[in-house]
Amino acid sequence: MKSVSRLFFLPCAGLGLILSASAAPLEEGFLNPPDSAKPQTWWHWMNGNVSKSGITKDLEAMKAVGLGGFQQFDVGFQTTDGPVVYNSPRFHEMMAFAIAEANRLGLEAGFNNASGWSSSGGPWVKPEDSMKTLVWSEVAVRGGEGTITLPVPEIQPEQQKGKDKPKSDFYRDVVVLAFPAPKNTEYRIKDWKEKSLADADAKPDQFVPDRRAAPVESVIPANTILRLIDHMDAQGRLDWTPPAGAWVVMRVGYTSTGAQNRPAARGGIGLEIDKLSRKATDLHWNALIDKVVADAKGLPAFTTILIDSYEVGMQNWTEGFDQEFKQRRGYDLVPLLPCISGRVVESTETTERVLWDLRTTVAELMHENYFGYFAEKCHALGLKLATEPYGSGSFDAPAVALMSDLPMAEFWQNPPRNLWQWTAQVVSSGAHLAGRPIVGAEAFTNIKNEWTDHPYAIKKYGDWAFAKGINRYYFHTFSHQPWNDSVKPGMTMSRFGGNFHRNNTWFPKSQAWMEYIARCQYLFQSGTFQADILALYGDERGFNCFLSATEPPDIKPLPGLACDLGGMSSIDHLSVDANGDIRVTFNGALLDTRYKLLLLKRADLMTPENVAKLGALADKGAKIFAPRPLRSPSFQNHAEADRTIQSLVKRYWDSNLIRDLKEFAAAAEALVKDCDVPENILFNRHRIGADEYYFIASETDEVRDIAATFRVGGKQPEIWNPLTGEIADAVNWKALPDGRTQVNLELGPVDALFVVFRKPTASMGAETPTPESNEILALNDQWTVTFDPNWGPKNPVAFDRLAPWNENANEEIKYFSGTATYRTSFDWKPETGNLKPEIVLDLGRVEVIAKVTLNGVELGTLWKPPFRIDASKAIKAGGNTLEIEVTNLWANRLIGDERLQDFGKGFPDWLTAGKPVPADAPRKTFAAFGSVKKNDALLPSGLLGPVTLHAINPN
Repeated sequence: MKSVSRLFFLPCAGLGLILSASAAPLEEGFLNPPDSAKPQTWWHWMNGNVSKSGITKDLEAMKAVGLGGFQQFDVGFQTTDGPVVYNSPRFHEMMAFAIAEANRLGLEAGFNNASGWSSSGGPWVKPEDSMKTLVWSEVAVRGGEGTITLPVPEIQPEQQKGKDKPKSDFYRDVVVLAFPAPKNTEYRIKDWKEKSLADADAKPDQFVPDRRAAPVESVIPANTILRLIDHMDAQGRLDWTPPAGAWVVMRVGYTSTGAQNRPAARGGIGLEIDKLSRKATDLHWNALIDKVVADAKGLPAFTTILIDSYEVGMQNWTEGFDQEFKQRRGYDLVPLLPCISGRVVESTETTERVLWDLRTTVAELMHENYFGYFAEKCHALGLKLATEPYGSGSFDAPAVALMSDLPMAEFWQNPPRNLWQWTAQVVSSGAHLAGRPIVGAEAFTNIKNEWTDHPYAIKKYGDWAFAKGINRYYFHTFSHQPWNDSVKPGMTMSRFGGNFHRNNTWFPKSQAWMEYIARCQYLFQSGTFQADILALYGDERGFNCFLSATEPPDIKPLPGLACDLGGMSSIDHLSVDANGDIRVTFNGALLDTRYKLLLLKRADLMTPENVAKLGALADKGAKIFAPRPLRSPSFQNHAEADRTIQSLVKRYWDSNLIRDLKEFAAAAEALVKDCDVPENILFNRHRIGADEYYFIASETDEVRDIAATFRVGGKQPEIWNPLTGEIADAVNWKALPDGRTQVNLELGPVDALFVVFRKPTASMGAETPTPESNEILALNDQWTVTFDPNWGPKNPVAFDRLAPWNENANEEIKYFSGTATYRTSFDWKPETGNLKPEIVLDLGRVEVIAKVTLNGVELGTLWKPPFRIDASKAIKAGGNTLEIEVTNLWANRLIGDERLQDFGKGFPDWLTAGKPVPADAPRKTFAAFGSVKKNDALLPSGLLGPVTLHAINPN
């Protein structure tokens, strides 16, 4: 048996021989994952540039390489208008055709609920059904003053989201208030615009309460605020004579924020619906989504409606909000509305409480009437709701994650900031706390579109996301290719995306990578993510929508331990078992999660109800670490609430039943590490039945020998290789005296594997030496290379030695992009004896993907180092013929074409007419968006070698 070494990871054909006919279903699913485990993609139709022939070819290409489906988008970003107008009869004809084709091919189809990538709107939305915000105007008057005219309030720039803000005459009054002018008229609480949601770009880290004592001369006593709405006529004239002294008269109303869905295509752009109104949600469904549902004709392929990341800003009002507020919070907000201007009513604390109640009520309504109502409408149609539950909006991300049938995160390549990567933890945790089997992610987003992506270059980002809990990629992005097949690389999503589409050079060669992804996702989806720590964000801010460039989750990584992160929306779902473990019940089902410690953050302020729930968990033995709550964040029954909280603090914190935050680090350190691995090695653990499946991933380009220690004993460790589907017992491991198991692993560059514990064993370990590897033949000379004649030399080219294409004097080779086939012949004489060595072909360096065929037998496709493959079954005594198809990237051809005359701005007539690139055109390529320059460095390309044969001698 081979050792667990880099030789273990040789891709090989005939893997079905590894499993017997009676192999367990889980093993069979790992070798040949079902469609449900396959990655999917975002499929962007760019500004109406759509064709039926392109739809069919796109979907057939998805199916061919192993994608399981798509979520359809329509985007208008920096792209010339196409012939298909969004939401027109032609558009719905195309949607119906696409869904029917997906159904024919066995692909899953989803639909982003509006044009653009954010969020829910269109030209069918009138201002009265759009997002609303409070606005106000003020007039300073003195006692006895005569006629007072109050101007119609105007929306301020910070209350609006986006560059294009359509003007509207829509305005409705809420109230007219008058109060004695404080002597200090300038003082405001900290971050008042954000706390009142009067800043469309408000961030939750700006909701932290201001604890400064306000100057006495700035305070407005609540009992001095007068309500005068009945004294104002339609022209804003106020029939009221102010008493003696200086007064401020405040006219408060609401208007549209002007937020639009973006970046939307022609026919799809318009106002965003009011997120606090079911009436507005119904309007949007009736105008668009119900038509797409009709397009699907009940076909099973159509499964999902998506709400992408929320980027259309805050709102703080809707029709009837004052009554909703009073019903939920138990008091009348309207006479306290001076708080929205940052003024201090009664005290800083009172003002903060009122604004907390405002934010909380807005979030509740958005949960119920937007996200929650979307889910209701989806379920009534047998559909699922997918969401990216975060962004610049007035909602609580952990709460929305719990509502989503398919919660989705996102992760980027070379992230320009920490803005997106943390979503993987927030969203996957929401799935774990709701028992959702699938955690999706917008995957490998690229902001530069430089055509340098390929599977190995980005693998480490995907493995990182896997370790965080993601278990289904949605590639960003597959741009729909509507044009003639000769037009390459073709359509792009402007400067965004990794170009995971059929016109990318390596995409048709990506099946082996897709199989790796599907094997990982199959195991992740089959099991339950296991974590020792549950962290919850408390009540302090009202909601946490998680979009701040400076605010990742404030949970420090815990070496060897995993942590889930949720919100107080999960507190009612928690219980404690006989072992003191914290358990989760969701929709009546007890989930297979067992947290050892519960950590509360952002919880200096807590409602008495939630403090009592924490106490009940502590009474049952839960180990809880939380700050002592100072008070309730709400104005509702605040005096009584604060007294209750202080009583609970004495009972639980003073007795140490609930422990101080300062004690958490020591308690976490005292836990036995679930998986002890060296630096730059990632892990997670899933439980499938009674068995443990550890995912181990190296984030470096180096070969590493590591010792990994697992919190499991008495079971034989197995190695499940997602690259090949091979399953074998670990051969270098030992049982430790403390009951754990140490397994020695040799990981190649950016390697990943599963260490699995299923089978009981009395063995204390095994130690097997690494087989000897001997080079027996070098194949670096005398190759014939045949290039794709459409993009390179018309005739085969002799290579006396292996060298990069980009260094070749022949410009047809120097700037070549695509696939070329290397051929050579060699003689081989097998060794004699009873023990036959394994023959391994090592390609050395490949840029970037190689498909290997020996004597007509396809050995496999190699997409990551080491570029080695088992040749034992195909090699023969005497003469052998070796063929290696090598595919590089588009960058070199695009750089070469940048030296030549371009096609001008926009789309040329021959392109939109569906014709090929003109034969007399100097350029070979056409890309909708240009990102390379003629002086950019060419990328190493081709088979660089050295190519060698090795004999691996059995022990």
